[in-house]
Amino acid sequence: MKKETYEDQMRDSNMIFTAITTSAIKNYEEAERVVCIGYIMDMSVSRSGISHALKRLEKFYEGK
Repeated sequence: MKKETYEDQMRDSNMIFTAITTSAIKNYEEAERVVCIGYIMDMSVSRSGISHALKRLEKFYEGK
């Protein structure tokens, strides 16, 4: 496994965040489920990028 860079993290976080927030997903719980099903098993997506995206999504859906 290659070492993840900050650029990898941000690229993957941005990809996930954009995909989720431009979809019909209405709340964080649903977003978290989609991320877990769709991205965690994909080893081409950085683990730190997934974690960062989940934190961003939690803030995005907060109060909605």
